[in-house]
Amino acid sequence: MSNFVLEIFDDEGSKCSFYTVRYENADFSETDYFIKKFKDNKCLKKYLIELMNLISNEIGNKYGAKEIFFRHEREAQALPPKPGLQKISIMLNFPLRLYCLRLSSSCVILFNGGEKTSHTSQGGKTSMTFYEANEFAKRIMKAINDSVIKLDNHQKTIIDYNELEDISDIII
Repeated sequence: MSNFVLEIFDDEGSKCSFYTVRYENADFSETDYFIKKFKDNKCLKKYLIELMNLISNEIGNKYGAKEIFFRHEREAQALPPKPGLQKISIMLNFPLRLYCLRLSSSCVILFNGGEKTSHTSQGGKTSMTFYEANEFAKRIMKAINDSVIKLDNHQKTIIDYNELEDISDIII
């Protein structure tokens, strides 16, 4: 796995900030690639919109990144949550998975994902992004454990070991 950079994806939510990863020489972040895969797909576009609304409205502004909203996927997590949560409504048999890493109730790093075509995340069209998400999560958690990066006092902003605001200079 190549080096990657952490970038702000959406930090305007009142309850939660979202970051993403971008491979060092890539034109787009992994989350942008996820959006590009489905934004023009007639069958899956409505699910993409629902997922993005969940992220920005429900998690970003209303509830924060409550642990029950995330599916555990080894080292990483995935969105959307399983259907049946009383706080939010997700369609049954939701066909998309967006992998991520929940760092706190107010900070999430979004990765890439895919269309769920198998009973397991390791199979079908999500297998490669599942593997990559778990590798990203391991490397980010190692950087946190090694104090290369950390969360600010409010647990909402990722900062580097020098406590600078711009985390986009941190290559992991």
